[in-house]
Amino acid sequence: VPGIDAFSVPCDSSLVSPGWTVIQRRMDGSVDFNRNWAEYRQGFGDLRGEFFIGLEKLHLMTKSQTHELYIYLKSFQDEDRYARYNSFSIGNEDESYKLNLGSYSGDARDGLEIHRGQNFSTSDRGGCAENYKSGWWFEKCMLSNLNGIYDEAATQRSEPGVKWNSWSFRSLKFVQMMIRPKY
Repeated sequence: VPGIDAFSVPCDSSLVSPGWTVIQRRMDGSVDFNRNWAEYRQGFGDLRGEFFIGLEKLHLMTKSQTHELYIYLKSFQDEDRYARYNSFSIGNEDESYKLNLGSYSGDARDGLEIHRGQNFSTSDRGGCAENYKSGWWFEKCMLSNLNGIYDEAATQRSEPGVKWNSWSFRSLKFVQMMIRPKY
């Protein structure tokens, strides 16, 4: 990727088709996602478990070539869904890593619909990120928040959790966000 040193990323061909780079994973609550701006910019976690790749890397990966986004969601009741966006990029830091998305397809309903065009926010910058103890592209606080508190007990729309409220108000057990270049 132009502009940054080489770095390791996990890839996944098991959930959909080959060629996907994993950019975020939630699976067991072992990593605290209530991080500040600098930590979200840099990235954090364990690539073999829970992690977030980092906003700056994500911006550099998506700025020069169109990517698509695939989000796999699994509930604590072992139901699974997916959301796919035919284009995905985020702005640079001066643009607060603004979320740019293309058209949605999938069976989870569009949980990022109201988040399109939103700036990334973290708890040290106040607002919804502080209320929900995570970093995300918040709008009207949330329809989704895949970086929320890992909490099986969260079952209400407004409760903090790993959420995709367009499908279910319950917190999710497993989430994986993946991107790949679109040719």
